[in-house]
Amino acid sequence: MLRAVTFDYWDTLYEGGALPERVALRRTAVGALLGAYGRHLPEAQLRALYEESGKEAQRWWSEEHRGYRTDERLRWILERAAVTPRENCEHVTAAVDAVDNALLMLPPAMLAGAWQMLRTLSRQFVLAVISDTGFASGRAQDRLLEKDAARDFFSATVYSMDIGHAKPRPEIFAAAVETLGIASHEILHIGDNERTDVRGALAAGFRAVRLDVVRDGGPSAAEFVARSYEELSDYLTKKTGEP
Repeated sequence: MLRAVTFDYWDTLYEGGALPERVALRRTAVGALLGAYGRHLPEAQLRALYEESGKEAQRWWSEEHRGYRTDERLRWILERAAVTPRENCEHVTAAVDAVDNALLMLPPAMLAGAWQMLRTLSRQFVLAVISDTGFASGRAQDRLLEKDAARDFFSATVYSMDIGHAKPRPEIFAAAVETLGIASHEILHIGDNERTDVRGALAAGFRAVRLDVVRDGGPSAAEFVARSYEELSDYLTKKTGEP
């Protein structure tokens, strides 16, 4: 019996692209952080360092399956710029807040139809988020859900930065099982990424559906591939008890 449905966040509920204006705000915050340590970089050098940190963070996610925190990427930038960051540094804390605030000042859109789908499913199932975080924190992602009046649909939000591991690692799925108090075989995970969402969920004992509303993900090991939120809602309401 299906009791709970968990959702990926980026390109499943929200647009996942990097907005240039948001990137510029974050790069300015990084420049201010470096300046607080007496390192004032030319714009071209700052841009290159920021982009290098993004590539390193992508490697942490894709190769190490690591759920890194915002301050870890900022400290990597400082060390790359030959700065030794202090523990409990107020400048790092301010930069973390600026990175989060950039997401809220220039918020990505919730994908069209997602809110209505969540409202429908929340009447039938326990809902939760299982999401890999990027530069911004899980707190910022929660605040974005609150802004869109969607946070109350979810009994829990589980983020990689809080677990220390990203999908497809089992720890993040296990944290959702523990938080919800529902057995893994009674939970279905929905996401757009075959490697992280589908294969990660199946390996953790979850059921899995892939959601191709942003792009066509090709062949899938999921029990179903939905190409719209309406298709997803119809499938779940009709197949609640089937393995």
